[in-house]
Amino acid sequence: MDLMIQSSVQETIEGGLVLSITIEDLRVQAYIVISKIDIHVVEKIIPQPIFESDAQIHVAGIARGTDVTEEIVQILENMDNGDVVAFLCEDAVTYGEALAVLGLKH
Repeated sequence: MDLMIQSSVQETIEGGLVLSITIEDLRVQAYIVISKIDIHVVEKIIPQPIFESDAQIHVAGIARGTDVTEEIVQILENMDNGDVVAFLCEDAVTYGEALAVLGLKH
């Protein structure tokens, strides 16, 4: 996947942001937060109506020492229009790196 990722901030949430992401014809929503890597965090940051919708929800834990670009691209390559992804970043460093990969400067 070409890294022509365009993101815009939809809203600020506790510990992070909600982004609208566009890559060519793909349009998805991302919740990106600084948090422990724990599936239960996803239930707290993604609104219940999204879980009840037809959108698939993807989750990625981004830990220090991982290849942030590879992790994000791998997730995005497996998404369809309208899907939602939660990026759980272990710390501020990985959060900043993830935002940069997604086309935002923190």
